[in-house]
Amino acid sequence: MIVPMKHATLLCVASAREEALARLAGLGVLHVELRLTDTEAIVAARAAVEETQRAIAAVQTAAGGDWRQLSIKAAGSREGRDRDLLVRGINDLADRYVALREETRALAAEIRRFEPWGDFDPAAAARLTAAGREVTLFKAAPGAPLPDVGDAWLQVLSRDKVGVYGALVGAPLPEGLAPMPLPPKRLAAMQADLAAQLEATRRTAEALASYEKDLPALQAKFRRGGEVWEYVAVAENMTVEGPVAYITGFCDARKTADLQAEASRRGWGLALRDPEPGEDVPTLLEPPRIFRPVTSLFAALGIMPGYTETDVSVPFYIFFTLFFAMLIGDAGYGALILLLAVLAHRKTRAKFKGAIPQAVGSIFTLLYMFGGATIVWGVLSGTYFAIPQTAIPAILQFKSIPFLNDMNHIMQICFTIGAVHLSVARLWNAAALFPNKKFLAEIGWVGVVWSMYLIVCGIVVAGFSYPSWGVPAMIVSVLLIALFMLDVSELRENGVSLAMLPLNVISSMGDIISYVRLYAVSLASVKVAENFNAMSIAIDLQMYVKVPVMLFVLLFGHGLNFAMGGLSILVHAVRLNTLEFSGAKGVSWSGRPFKPFKSAVPQSAPATKPMS
Repeated sequence: MIVPMKHATLLCVASAREEALARLAGLGVLHVELRLTDTEAIVAARAAVEETQRAIAAVQTAAGGDWRQLSIKAAGSREGRDRDLLVRGINDLADRYVALREETRALAAEIRRFEPWGDFDPAAAARLTAAGREVTLFKAAPGAPLPDVGDAWLQVLSRDKVGVYGALVGAPLPEGLAPMPLPPKRLAAMQADLAAQLEATRRTAEALASYEKDLPALQAKFRRGGEVWEYVAVAENMTVEGPVAYITGFCDARKTADLQAEASRRGWGLALRDPEPGEDVPTLLEPPRIFRPVTSLFAALGIMPGYTETDVSVPFYIFFTLFFAMLIGDAGYGALILLLAVLAHRKTRAKFKGAIPQAVGSIFTLLYMFGGATIVWGVLSGTYFAIPQTAIPAILQFKSIPFLNDMNHIMQICFTIGAVHLSVARLWNAAALFPNKKFLAEIGWVGVVWSMYLIVCGIVVAGFSYPSWGVPAMIVSVLLIALFMLDVSELRENGVSLAMLPLNVISSMGDIISYVRLYAVSLASVKVAENFNAMSIAIDLQMYVKVPVMLFVLLFGHGLNFAMGGLSILVHAVRLNTLEFSGAKGVSWSGRPFKPFKSAVPQSAPATKPMS
């Protein structure tokens, strides 16, 4: 369910606002409304967090990467920041590394530019020019004859496929020769400078990597910085009017008694009311316990239903698991997911000494569920790393269902899943609207969904016979929608919806067809795996060479296929839930998560000036 909220306005004596904020943080029940997001104090607190984050990233990158190409981002303006000496020292090194890397790249490009002219001495050229013998470098087209320069001296220094490179002394450059500027230094001097720059870059990278031992302290600073940022943001949004300070936000309606009791003890003023239409109310999801891990999936995807929408966690979890299993579709890959999840779970448990945070634990629950479902689907379809059925051990062959390997049958299953998925959304809407007559329009949409299912199956699925009652069912369904989708009073304002009805009915066919992606993507994955298996077997080499090459091809091919499967989950399984299903249910995923204020006054929090 989506937990009901109350809008709260809390008032206290202005001189006691710091204590009030500390008590409020201790309660952890109020999601504070932040109207100010860029005051001087907020910007400074945010900048401190960003600088610490940059320092952590720089050290981690330097400790595990090639010193020549560390992906360290350039810093923005850091005026007045980095009050922490450790963070400042690391970021100064990061700035030096970025500058050295850019200088090195520029110098290397300069060397490549003047390399064709060899170790040319610009100082000697300057002396000749001063003596009246002008020196010019040139580039000519390859194969073209060089012009006659008379008494002047023309010397070719090198040639390659793209040009002829040389110098002319004592005459203006004739046509056909492209002038080139003199190098700033001799080539040998530039190469020495480059070597020195590379050595300085290496030493800087090593200095950054030496801070690896300080990562725990940096991560602690990062967490404290986040608390400071949150506290400062809340404090800056506390308005002062004369002797009174107040702050507004939203509270879990079930916990208003705790807030009222604290307000009574502290002498605060407290006004509670229901949220008003149009207010940006945060969303707190509390699905049934068995389905609660899906909230971690929502957080990872960055989606949240709006406060006035519906909690679709249960069908989302069920159908997402099914889609995951069908899209991956291989029992071997499912077993690999479970194995990786178990290994990561053990490592995480050791890191947290057994006390794994609930959000992290939920992620492993999801992985176990998804991996297990994939194994079940792979076993039923007889798919094990795309190994041919004849090569599968006999103990596994009897468990597969030939029905799931027939193209027409599996496509009909996909269309059926789609019709059921969309029908759940429409029936849910009907139940919510009943006894309002608009619920009949939602029943009509259920009829349209299944009518389109019959049409799609009749067109795509071989051997499927379109029933004689299909057309009457479609007519009745469309009439139910047209007659009951709007009240008479809504016709003037929303009558355009009736005009769009034919297009919406037709688009429902596209929604049903969209579910065939479950089959198409899975089939593509199997074919890719089969091709890599065939490639590995077809390698014609001596056995002692063939075995390692086979292993490399198999690991590369199945690794690539496994990664593509993960991408297909993000694209297709998420889409079918957040677009097709949610469009039918009326969920726009426009919400923001409920985040109660919990950061007590940190010792490093800067002084703030409240709103007035």
